[in-house]
Amino acid sequence: MATQQLLIISSLVLCGSLVLFFAYLTNFLLLHPRKLRSKLQSQGIKGPSSLSFLYGNIKKQATPEETNNQELEENKHTWPSRVFSHIKQWQIEYGSIFMYSSGTIQILCVTDADMVKEISLNLGKPSYLSKDHGPLLGQGIFSSNGPYWAHQRKIIAPEFYLNKVKEMVKLMVESTSNMIESWDERTRNSEGKSEVKVDDDLKSLSADIISSACFGSSYAEGEQMFLKLQTLQMVMSKVPIGVPGLRL
Repeated sequence: MATQQLLIISSLVLCGSLVLFFAYLTNFLLLHPRKLRSKLQSQGIKGPSSLSFLYGNIKKQATPEETNNQELEENKHTWPSRVFSHIKQWQIEYGSIFMYSSGTIQILCVTDADMVKEISLNLGKPSYLSKDHGPLLGQGIFSSNGPYWAHQRKIIAPEFYLNKVKEMVKLMVESTSNMIESWDERTRNSEGKSEVKVDDDLKSLSADIISSACFGSSYAEGEQMFLKLQTLQMVMSKVPIGVPGLRL
């Protein structure tokens, strides 16, 4: 008798767990995305109709070859209209503010510069920047918010005045000229034939410009610092990000 009662209780628990699991899936895959879209639509924000919980709207990508729109044709040689052709097409069709979905994730796309500025000031940076990438970004201006961000912005603002930017341009030209001269010298020493790893040299060029502009030193002097930063980047890139969309 006790064994039968235990089996009945186990069956009820299992059935209840399955019901709760399917209810959660239904809410996560169907009801919650529809609720979010309805809220945005009630505010006058339009967008392409949702297709599936696996692809959302991304599967229906409009390419320049699929449209006769003159604006897309004029921009067909620019990379945004080629790589993000569906975003460009939706912007033309729905305006500077529209919504679309990537799987179950509902995305509000804002292409108006003034609106983007207002949103970033009012809402601040995403919390995952400081949580997931804290060891790499610290409490820098890219991840901080509020008064701390305003204080940092006030400190670095003078470095972007016109006269400072002009000095940075000189550093860029000088560093780039040195890199090109090293290529020429390498070619001369190898009798006109030399293999150049452009990717590595461009990384060194960027580091040289950053080091010169920020610290007044060359990349050779600050090499250890950049090597440590690269090591930290590699370590952070291996951190598990979990299930996509679960954070939201």
